[in-house]
Amino acid sequence: MKHQNQSGFSLLELAIALAVLAILAGGVLKGRELLNSARVQATLTDIANLETALSAFQARYSALPGDFIAANAAGLGTDGGNGNGLIEGDESCDVFTHLQLSGFIQGDFTAGADASGNCTPASTMENQFNGNYLLSSTLQGPNSRANAMTLQLGNAVPVSQLAEIDRKLDDGNPLRGAVQVLSGEEDICTTTDGNWDEVEGEPCAGLYIIR
Repeated sequence: MKHQNQSGFSLLELAIALAVLAILAGGVLKGRELLNSARVQATLTDIANLETALSAFQARYSALPGDFIAANAAGLGTDGGNGNGLIEGDESCDVFTHLQLSGFIQGDFTAGADASGNCTPASTMENQFNGNYLLSSTLQGPNSRANAMTLQLGNAVPVSQLAEIDRKLDDGNPLRGAVQVLSGEEDICTTTDGNWDEVEGEPCAGLYIIR
């Protein structure tokens, strides 16, 4: 009776295979970490560029983008605001068009809202998290002042990245300061003791309070 030779992995081969898997897993984690860091840094750059653009727009027109009542006469599109010094309602959907047509930001924006009154993706600037920025005077954080000019960083930003943005720009506390969670979403992405919930928190809306 013939016996077939049975072959298997030696201990050395198993050790090499496990080592390769560990290296691959470590590479994936490191790559993800680098990607997340790049998104955070790009967000910080976007914030700085938008603040500069807003200041330049106000210096030129003595008005806020979106709220600019004479936007049509200035060649910034057919939609203008009511000129009350606040960016409210549909005016948020005109902000990036006004900034683009005045030459203060790059892009190709088309002002407008959908049937529900929400700004269309084409009217707002893309963020770093597969969403869009929104500039408004009506968005509120837990401790932002009324009518503060606020930049929504996105409506579904990973908590760990919001926390990193907060640490780099402010105090790391989601309930106060320049970076806050959108009021009403505290239970989604913060802990009961008032910190960003980087372990179990769900993506949520983060705000940067410009002024």
